[in-house]
Amino acid sequence: MHQELPSLPVGESDFQNLRQEQQLYVDKTAYLPMLRKAGKFVFCSRPRRFGKSLTVSALDAFHSGRTELFQGLAAREHMESPLFVPRPVIRLDMSGPADSDSKALLEEEIMDLLGKNAKRHGVSVRGSSSAKAFSSLIEDVHEATGQTVVLLIDEYDAPIIKLIEREPLVYDEHLLAVTRKAIRAFYSKIKFAAAHIDFAFITGVTKFSGMGLFSLLNNLTDISLRRKFGSFMGYTQEEVESYFRPFLKIISNELGKGENEVLAEIREYYDGFSFDGTTRLYNPFSLLSFLGDMLDFPETEFTNYWMKSGSNTLVRKFLKDEALTAEQFQGMVVNRQFASDPGEIDKTSPAGFLYQAGYLTLRATSDNQYTLDYPNSEVRSAFSTLFLENIVPSSFWNSISGLGLELRRHLSKGDVPGIVGDMYRLFVGIIYTDHLDATRKPRGGNKGEGVQASAGTEVAVDEDKDKDKDKDKERKQVAALVEKLLEQRGESFYRSVLHAALWTAGAKVTAEKRENLGRLDLEVDCGALTYVIELKIVKNARGGSAAAKAGMAQMLGKGYGLSSLRPIRVSLAIGKAERNIVACRFKGDGEETVVKIRGSEKPASSHGDSRAKRATASPKPRTGPKPK
Repeated sequence: MHQELPSLPVGESDFQNLRQEQQLYVDKTAYLPMLRKAGKFVFCSRPRRFGKSLTVSALDAFHSGRTELFQGLAAREHMESPLFVPRPVIRLDMSGPADSDSKALLEEEIMDLLGKNAKRHGVSVRGSSSAKAFSSLIEDVHEATGQTVVLLIDEYDAPIIKLIEREPLVYDEHLLAVTRKAIRAFYSKIKFAAAHIDFAFITGVTKFSGMGLFSLLNNLTDISLRRKFGSFMGYTQEEVESYFRPFLKIISNELGKGENEVLAEIREYYDGFSFDGTTRLYNPFSLLSFLGDMLDFPETEFTNYWMKSGSNTLVRKFLKDEALTAEQFQGMVVNRQFASDPGEIDKTSPAGFLYQAGYLTLRATSDNQYTLDYPNSEVRSAFSTLFLENIVPSSFWNSISGLGLELRRHLSKGDVPGIVGDMYRLFVGIIYTDHLDATRKPRGGNKGEGVQASAGTEVAVDEDKDKDKDKDKERKQVAALVEKLLEQRGESFYRSVLHAALWTAGAKVTAEKRENLGRLDLEVDCGALTYVIELKIVKNARGGSAAAKAGMAQMLGKGYGLSSLRPIRVSLAIGKAERNIVACRFKGDGEETVVKIRGSEKPASSHGDSRAKRATASPKPRTGPKPK
């Protein structure tokens, strides 16, 4: 039955192969003639695995006049017009010369790339450097064919990205500077060869203003944010429903679910990228991979294909260098200037970095203002996994995906002891230095030294002066303030870890949600069930039971969760000394229940607590299905 369906072009980047093998193709060819109308030199940035290389390949076939490859596609009519003129194409995939260990090797790789293009058009490479050879090639192809050329550059930023991605031990600042200079000199030839170029299309992940494109090509048209090209790459909801309906029908039958239900689940996990703030798109690679796996293995879980499809070294490295949390960028307001020019990826702000890397996308609020957001559950889960991997040893990494799947099952069943056990096990894996960075007191400083406490608040501590009673009192007040701020900082760290872990489970999580009578720490939407979580940080396990009880009283007293149909209120106490959960109480439809934390204090059985039920969290490693 599945053999009647066209094959899915998972990872296919060659337009000719795709068409000749009759793989499914979502027709984007109407945009090909539109690009030339947008300008002579056109630039478009998109995250990895978004169809950039396939687009460049299609542009090659289009401008070369390969009419037979466009049968039944939108561009065919344009190509059959008497006004259409096929042109010689110079196509450079700069991912080939990437990761060169020296300028000489970079030159050699680029010269080889130019040589292949020269052979395609029956000319020779001439020039003492890659930059001069590039300029000569454009002129020679024009002269040999009598037609101005079409220049296509794919992954233009790859030589720089590959160097930045290197591990710290092999990261070479000098090589990076030399490579930047060489690439800038190479791309500068585009401007000087403009008379020989009919059209140029350049694409990549980032916007490196220092590479020569934006400073030297003053007539470069950047279509990255233009609504007219909002769905140029990626799949819209309408395209998914139109092109993939037969696949969705088979999958829904095998799962015993309605097509709309299956589609809604897929949309939540893989839809949501936006490059104009309005048009929502599926990542093609993720959707195609998921549909292909589901046809063969209907029990397939939603998987982070996008994260696993390429190197995450750059993001991991960035997380090591920056004190980031998984939720801090959601809802951040940015203007159009940020969206169009977020800065060099190796020098920009954390928001600018994650935006260019594809982990954050745009949501328009007005013509000149956007908010940042994670595109979908897949990317939220991917970034949360990277965040957790940053604070636990590498030996624990293989457990994080499995932990997310296990946590998802416990969340769907309302199994709070199971959830607490998963969280307990995660906290055990966090290395002690990250706990200390989140909760330790600053070291004592010299006279008048400022102690950075939290959120930009600075408290000056003077140990040498003013020993009179008034100053002593003031000093104690300052110490109390510092202690309070440190406690808040610690709570933020643990809340961020919980937030990230819940995201890896595919849940919708809102941190510090404002309610009518206060602000709750975490709201976790799992569809049929909603969890309302309150955190209390205590010195050690001795205060855990009382803190968990107080947290529950706070939630009930302030009506947290009343806006949900079936809220499960969970009060967690985390001990600084234990660096883990030391007490938990929860309340769903029934009576309040105390979760016994293994290895921690025994739940109290008196002082008005005798009616509470007992349940045990099991933090031991569990056996379950391995992550895909």
